Amino acid sequence: MTYNSILLEARRRARLAQGELADRAGTSQSAIARLERGHSSPTLSTLERLVRAAGFDLRIELVPRAPVDPVVEAYKKDVDRTLLRENLRKSVDDRLRALADWQEFGRELQRSVIASRKQT
Repeated sequence: MTYNSILLEARRRARLAQGELADRAGTSQSAIARLERGHSSPTLSTLERLVRAAGFDLRIELVPRAPVDPVVEAYKKDVDRTLLRENLRKSVDDRLRALADWQEFGRELQRSVIASRKQT
């Protein structure tokens, strides 16, 4: 979101004309128009003052980003998205049945490996 869209949204949500906002903020209508068109760059304190004049508080916050896992990123390029899409087209019940089938296959494979080790 840009500063001009923030100002424009605040003014419109407050249902104020540019001149009304200018009067409340102690500035000119032409200054408000220049800011809303992006022809002028306000300081953060000016933007905050104008938004307050419209009846809003401007809140800026830092939100921690999830750390990037280089291993996951390296494997992303090799993911076959067609299989993912195909699987997501299935119903939840079908996906759960397929998962149960794979789990049963895994158990059978494990039993076979154990049995073959006992024979040697």
